[in-house]
Amino acid sequence: MNTADKTGDDKASAHCGSKPKKLAIGIAPLGTISIGIVPMGVVCIGVVPMGVVSIGVVAMGVINASVVGMGLLSVGVSTMGVWTAGPLSMGLVSLGGSEIKNSHQHHLPVSGKSSSQTDPRLMAYPTQLEAEVKARELGCKGVHQMGTHWMPCDQHSQH
Repeated sequence: MNTADKTGDDKASAHCGSKPKKLAIGIAPLGTISIGIVPMGVVCIGVVPMGVVSIGVVAMGVINASVVGMGLLSVGVSTMGVWTAGPLSMGLVSLGGSEIKNSHQHHLPVSGKSSSQTDPRLMAYPTQLEAEVKARELGCKGVHQMGTHWMPCDQHSQH
């Protein structure tokens, strides 16, 4: 039930294909401010919010605060975006104060070791040349691509 529409013209929440409401509450509500399960709009709060500002469990949007956030600015446990903060962040700029200059990690550093002591074989590099240099340092051959980044050694599991 959409509490924003009291006129009785439309008793259901706005959803894909309908005109957004100012305030939409429900399952897959579409509104300027959306609250519910899979809300979509400018400001979204819910289970899987999708919007400009998303707050919830698995958020997708420009600005996210969630457990798993995907967007331009993401803050949470596992985040992906341009600016990220969280223990499992993958982004161009880490806002968490990490010493790691590259965001690709397979695991968190072992307790007692600083993040700068992370095994270089588990790091991805923005250019193929950087990965080739690291491969030579490690004594392995070739490089392989991981998304938009490059990793040393021709196979991912090579150590």
